[in-house]
Amino acid sequence: MITVVGSYNVDFILKVDKFPEEGETVIAKEVYINHGGKGSNQAVSASRLEAKVRLIASVGNDEYGRRAIDFWEDERIDVGYVKIKNAPTGSAYILVNGHGQNMIVVNRGANILLMPEDLDDSLKGDILLTQLEIREDTVKRALSEFNGLRILNPAPASLADYSILEHVDILTPNEIEFKEISGADDINYGIDILLKKVKKAVIITLGENGALIGMKNKRVRVDTIKVNPIDTTGAGDVFNAALAVYLEKGYDLERAVRIANIIASYSTTQLGALGPRLKEVEGLIEEEV
Repeated sequence: MITVVGSYNVDFILKVDKFPEEGETVIAKEVYINHGGKGSNQAVSASRLEAKVRLIASVGNDEYGRRAIDFWEDERIDVGYVKIKNAPTGSAYILVNGHGQNMIVVNRGANILLMPEDLDDSLKGDILLTQLEIREDTVKRALSEFNGLRILNPAPASLADYSILEHVDILTPNEIEFKEISGADDINYGIDILLKKVKKAVIITLGENGALIGMKNKRVRVDTIKVNPIDTTGAGDVFNAALAVYLEKGYDLERAVRIANIIASYSTTQLGALGPRLKEVEGLIEEEV
């Protein structure tokens, strides 16, 4: 089982021709309301790849929170540890331009009320997947008390307590997050800094250029397939979900990253932050791996 500890947001997605400059107003061509939040995105994307998934998250006592729980149940996710808080459900406001690029503003809402004590008796499974859209002390407790493989996707990269990294087996920043957390412009130097705390590997996701795996005394560049993206929102979440799924299946790290790259790239050819179902990508995986 994969246990995901993380956030849920209602995503308000606005498609625009271009991002506004400071003080400029632009017109949205289309508006969508979807399920989002990194914890939810990763849990759903992993479940769609036919993994058994437990989600630990918090939503508001409102219509959006009730819809979220119904959605997760439809996606075959264990929601027994989802908490309902007296606060608005989290929300995200996403601009997507004509090139598939995005800008995102998040209101944490109920996410910030997922407390360390809410994790009591829930930290079970083979792999833990968590992020930084919830409280750091909750993330730290999850990582420090989980007995399986621990993956931290450090997004957003606003880490105050760097001792959290001592409880991480695999760290998965994108390029921007990597520079913010390592404080280094040089990739190799930054990986060395992070591996003084992170146990096994730092995997830097590079978008259309794949990913770079950093281990002690070893660096491996893993390419991905070429696609015509229409929406890159959530591609990092899909990568992390697929990585967890294929590591749980027993694949070695390089092969799991290769598959995760393929699935994440494919996900950018569709609108929205959720990953594809296994039957959509089985052929690509068989061809490329």
